[in-house]
Amino acid sequence: MLRHLGGVGVFILAALDSSVLPTLGAVDALTIVLAARHPELWPYYAMCSTAGSVCGASVAYRLSRLGIFHRRIKGAVFNRVTTFLHRFGSLSLSLAALLPPPFPTSAFVIGAGVTRYPFPAFVLSFGVGRTCRFALLAYLACAFGKRFVTGMWSGHTLLLVAVAGAVLVCVGLLVWLVLRKSEPHTPLDL
Repeated sequence: MLRHLGGVGVFILAALDSSVLPTLGAVDALTIVLAARHPELWPYYAMCSTAGSVCGASVAYRLSRLGIFHRRIKGAVFNRVTTFLHRFGSLSLSLAALLPPPFPTSAFVIGAGVTRYPFPAFVLSFGVGRTCRFALLAYLACAFGKRFVTGMWSGHTLLLVAVAGAVLVCVGLLVWLVLRKSEPHTPLDL
């Protein structure tokens, strides 16, 4: 249904995805489909996806700042995310916005709100990551056209996605190990 609304539909879906209703890649898929169907409008669809996503993330940021969303993240994950935010700041928010699902972007958005990360820096960092992500997706869809969209579901593409997912999981594990080792340890009293 949102496909027929074009840029407005992708804006609405992106706002919902980044705020309270995870759509597990539907925003990416809709951006790709729309940009492949109308190659001359790929910057428009990338902009609509980015704007919707930033608006939705801003709502989630504000609600988590009020203490409404912070319970959605488990204690250990929340501690790691806030440690990562304190350590790397804007870079961590940009990377979280750039990486595709299943990366827990919402954990970083909620963590930024709870830790009272400055709102202008949050919007700028998150916006840069989302702009890069959606511009790349829309441009690739425009450049490769309908073949890109229909070929996405071929066996070779699914294998490539599985390999890329495995690489992302490995990178995530490495980041987790680095964060785990960087946490301060209390010495034992003898």
